[in-house]
Amino acid sequence: MTQADEQHATASQPSASWRQRLWEPCDSASVVFFRVAFASMALWHIGLVLASGWIDYYFTNRPYHLSFFGFEWVQALGGTGMWRIHLLMGLAALGVGLGAFYRLSAILFFVTFTYTLLAEAALYQNHYYLMSLLAFLFILIPAHRSFSVDALVFPDKASPFLPNWCRWSLMFLIALPYFYGGIAKLNGDWLQAMPMGIWIPQKTHIPIIGPYLAQPWVAWALSYGGLVLDLTIVPLLLWRRTRLFAYLAVVIFHLMNSVLFKIDIFPWTMILLTTIFFAPDWPRKLLRRPSLKIPKAAITASHTPSLLQRATLGIVGIFVVWQLIFPLRHYVYPGNALWTEEGQNFAWRMMLHNKDVFIRFYATDGVTGKIVQIPVSKMLTQRQLLDIAKSPEQTAAVARFLAEGATKAGLQKVEIHAVSILSLDGRKPQLIFDPDLDLLTVERSWKHQSWINPLTEPLRAEPWDVPSKEWPQAVGIKLPKAMIPQQRAPTAR
Repeated sequence: MTQADEQHATASQPSASWRQRLWEPCDSASVVFFRVAFASMALWHIGLVLASGWIDYYFTNRPYHLSFFGFEWVQALGGTGMWRIHLLMGLAALGVGLGAFYRLSAILFFVTFTYTLLAEAALYQNHYYLMSLLAFLFILIPAHRSFSVDALVFPDKASPFLPNWCRWSLMFLIALPYFYGGIAKLNGDWLQAMPMGIWIPQKTHIPIIGPYLAQPWVAWALSYGGLVLDLTIVPLLLWRRTRLFAYLAVVIFHLMNSVLFKIDIFPWTMILLTTIFFAPDWPRKLLRRPSLKIPKAAITASHTPSLLQRATLGIVGIFVVWQLIFPLRHYVYPGNALWTEEGQNFAWRMMLHNKDVFIRFYATDGVTGKIVQIPVSKMLTQRQLLDIAKSPEQTAAVARFLAEGATKAGLQKVEIHAVSILSLDGRKPQLIFDPDLDLLTVERSWKHQSWINPLTEPLRAEPWDVPSKEWPQAVGIKLPKAMIPQQRAPTAR
């Protein structure tokens, strides 16, 4: 229980149930700060996307886009369309931050941001998913009641208070990446300092701390430090006596991540948004403004929410339960999720593995028997190809696109095969599925994909360092004798 919660408990009736506590008012200052910080990070992200050329690279004249299972119907627009989507998204983020046309702005931001997340799965990052979930909550949370344009224009609807559930639901979402990230680290590879043992020695070029990163103990310290922080930080943030210490640990943790890894705006977003765990009136105290006293009438009125208010909270309740269950689905699948990638997305399984890949695609003419190597590097972006190689499901999904191109190139009764060899966390590489498998016979499904070979290679004391181009020979795989098309490359438009 936070300090502000203790104040509310004192002010309210001692017999108040937890349902009544959900509706009791609290100072909206921390939620307002959260709203402005969220919108600022969203605008920063949009600016990076527009300035970095991502739209042209991923969406201009790209014939294929990776999709998530069940969302294949979400079709990406071209470069011009995606520019317009991001400009609209930026306008919506500005509206959320300013609290101007807040509900409409929140809806527009959620729709446009989630659309871009689904339109190209190769761009997926866990913190983009987090921003999409937060955007959904903002549609339901009246975070514009104070310090907003709407509050100035419609003063009769303004209020310095919000129901407790608004703040608590935001706390819940911020807690998810920490807690589930910690659970995900409870695997054999992480407990043996992998993949940190591969990544950290590659960071010796970093000024000042670089020379120390070559020491083997650093990877172990970072692995177990990250594990302990993720699993303990939420309880420590919830307890008032340890909250400040815990927040300082969060700041150090994310600053270190921003130095060691390129993970976009995630460290700064979490530094700002984790402040939601402080007392509801912490911004007022920081600015040395007097705390607000909650009127007893407001507390009494909160015990009789309207039908619409109860329906809103019902939606939030379903949302919370789903977010608790869905990230655990990888436990239902057999095998190692780091290897199969089943249940890996939308589950806060962040930076858990290192995969090196070798992949070649082949189209076979079912009439003549001719085998053609498909020049996928000319058809897909490097990010797309890497994600396809890492994920057997995406490998199977791209097969239909490649078959369409092979058919246009003149092949008949096309079969698509791939030699896909992966090394997980420095293991000796192995085939992830049978090269004789016609990928066109594989259907995407929520069910376990039994055609994926189980991981059999043990973790090595020293990471495998044979160049990937030599992997087929090293693991005893003979590549098909294929011609590489020159003028009639199998492409699809």
